[in-house]
Amino acid sequence: MLDALPLDFLLNLFLIALLLATIGYCAMLNKRLTNMRDAHAELRRLTEEFDKALVRSKVGVDELKTLAQTTGKQFREEINQAKELIEELQLINASSTRIADRLQVNVAATSKRENTGAYVDDPAGLFDDEEEEVVLGAAQEEPRKFRTDAEKELLDMLTKST
Repeated sequence: MLDALPLDFLLNLFLIALLLATIGYCAMLNKRLTNMRDAHAELRRLTEEFDKALVRSKVGVDELKTLAQTTGKQFREEINQAKELIEELQLINASSTRIADRLQVNVAATSKRENTGAYVDDPAGLFDDEEEEVVLGAAQEEPRKFRTDAEKELLDMLTKST
């Protein structure tokens, strides 16, 4: 039966089979290339979005750095100010402690002392009577004692604060 068919015909059939296989392969290749082009377009879109996101994140990081520097400066200033206030408060505390100790000693000393020689303007007898000048009153038999200017000023300040 093969002998009955001419060689040209067989070659043509063989070429037709090869062409059909080539067309099928080209159709499959075309489909893959189309998928690849679609994927490439999607990849390009994703790359552009990623690039935009990187730019936004860089701007955000720069803003955070600026904010951190500003906040850091403010914190340092407030810390320095707080340190100065602490030092001042420690000085005030130490000074007030010394004054309170002296007042406590004076109060203890005056409570032990008798109130025989009280000042005219100091009925409680809080001040010591060692170095005061004594003036006799016209109608009184006992001597009257007067405070010094510093004592009067201190008494005024103490009575005004209470």
